[in-house]
Amino acid sequence: MSVEVEPLESEQEDHGVLPFRLRDIDPLFSFSGIHPLAQPIDTVQAELRFQSKLALHEWDKEYWITLSIGLFGFILGSLSSELLSGGNTQQFGFDGLTSVRGFAFFQMLISLICWGIFAMQVWRLFPVMRIHALSLLVLWNITMLAQILFHQNHIDFPTGLVLGDMMGGTLAILIVLFFIYYFGKAVVETRDLHVEEYHVHEDVQLMELEMAEHSLRGWGFLLASWFVLIFVSTWAGAHFVSERGGERIGSLSLHMVTGLLSLPLFMALVWYPQRMLGTGVQVTTNAAIKAQQEMGGVLVATTEQASQCPDCEAPVPVHRNEEGVLVIPCPSEGCSQMNEVGTSCSSCLALTPSRYDCPQCGINAPALDFVSDMEAW
Repeated sequence: MSVEVEPLESEQEDHGVLPFRLRDIDPLFSFSGIHPLAQPIDTVQAELRFQSKLALHEWDKEYWITLSIGLFGFILGSLSSELLSGGNTQQFGFDGLTSVRGFAFFQMLISLICWGIFAMQVWRLFPVMRIHALSLLVLWNITMLAQILFHQNHIDFPTGLVLGDMMGGTLAILIVLFFIYYFGKAVVETRDLHVEEYHVHEDVQLMELEMAEHSLRGWGFLLASWFVLIFVSTWAGAHFVSERGGERIGSLSLHMVTGLLSLPLFMALVWYPQRMLGTGVQVTTNAAIKAQQEMGGVLVATTEQASQCPDCEAPVPVHRNEEGVLVIPCPSEGCSQMNEVGTSCSSCLALTPSRYDCPQCGINAPALDFVSDMEAW
């Protein structure tokens, strides 16, 4: 679930240029004024407002057309006369699919075309997140499959459920939860590396400020909300279809509302990380990066010889540790500790800067410039 995209001049975005900053956005209602423990609620509120304002400010016509196509395809697929009537109870599977005739078949075909266009547009608009975006769409369909399995023997699910009949649906839901967790973990770890490499500073407070500006608490809330919406939507859809005849109008209405809400959330989920990180990144976890390097025969450097001065090419003791974080010698005279940039030395408590002086020629440059091309990823 990762893809590497080379930065293109036409797509390259300056992610540092924003019309407004997260720290300037206030929550709609300050719950922390009632009790300090409610501060996380205010934080999520502020981040959601920030993401919403940024999307309204930056989404162009193509984004809204793509969203409209997805919404139109969802509506066409949910309000088919074939579904409302209950279909032919004597036909199922491929035979039941081919038995659809007239306008219902045309409606189904147009819905599939709209979903295909929507997927292609998402692939094109979000080059960094394209694999993750399509994976989320697949997970949405797996969730629907799980609900079908739940309702297969119990049309009133969860009423009258039998634990023995839930194994297939439960396994599908667990698979969905695992990959959603992996997706969130990949975005968070990529954000951490992004802040470390592009916003590193000798002042720890400024580093904390940059990390706060790149906070993903609101985005994580959107991810959890999206899963809840697709779970409810797929349950309501399967619940409506399981009782043939279209009498469960409440279930159909719930399916429509939650499904229509999940689509803009889906686009926000894949748009915001790309807006934050830029177009020339690889969104994946640290463990996946290490595995990819080992399979390709490129290991993360742990020796001084793996890095060299960009000017005189003399070997320097600058490298990445197992987590991919830059490590340089302590700047204090007489201290031999190796520390991560931006942290305090474990021995003398001196702050480790983001720049390094070559001991051979004396050039002062960012520590990242001393890392060899083989190690950069």
